[in-house]
Amino acid sequence: MSKCPFNNGDWILFQGDSITDCGRREINGSSKLGNGYVSILRGFMSQRWPDKKIDVLNRGVAGDRTVDMLARWERDCVGLQAEWLSIMVGCNDVWRKRLQWMGQSYVPLPDYIANYRSLLDQALRAGYKRFVLMSPTTIDEDLNSDLNKMLVDYGDAVKELAREYSAIYVPAREALHAAIRATPEVKWTTDGCHPTVAGHGVIASAWLNAVSGSSPSALAGEGRGEG
Repeated sequence: MSKCPFNNGDWILFQGDSITDCGRREINGSSKLGNGYVSILRGFMSQRWPDKKIDVLNRGVAGDRTVDMLARWERDCVGLQAEWLSIMVGCNDVWRKRLQWMGQSYVPLPDYIANYRSLLDQALRAGYKRFVLMSPTTIDEDLNSDLNKMLVDYGDAVKELAREYSAIYVPAREALHAAIRATPEVKWTTDGCHPTVAGHGVIASAWLNAVSGSSPSALAGEGRGEG
């Protein structure tokens, strides 16, 4: 059994778009954790470390881009002050290049990085110490589509931000792509973007493997000065 990376009483805040939200705002939506990887992770952690008191919060919002998360960050992150902050965002920033939705437009890579840095810097100033940054996964069923190729650059940016902020990097996109290529007969997403239960399981496993296998140095603030 892997060593538990969490302290007793730790809160883990999950942020992101519909893949994180996954119905958590619906009435009785899996006790407000949603029906996706966050809920699966809650089960994994309870099974793996039953003696640890770990609380999980899901504040993902379907349709969000980095700019939309910034608009609600004070309420949904800064004011909550959990010990851990996990972020997965980027699919909608890229997807809007093909099709606008609810007045949203495409977020170019430099703006995406600047927005992401602002999210992390605000969280640092609020006292968050441990960051988990997840690569955005897929948009189309064709992994070689134009938008999926664009997502590679956004995922690389997340990986670099994780290094810069001494965060834990979760290769969610890489894990899902590997599963799709290895067993294409399995339905991993409903539409190329939104994972099925199987897809969410892959993402949850990638998260838990990265976090439980991380070294003690993977703490926010060590790679970049706080403040």
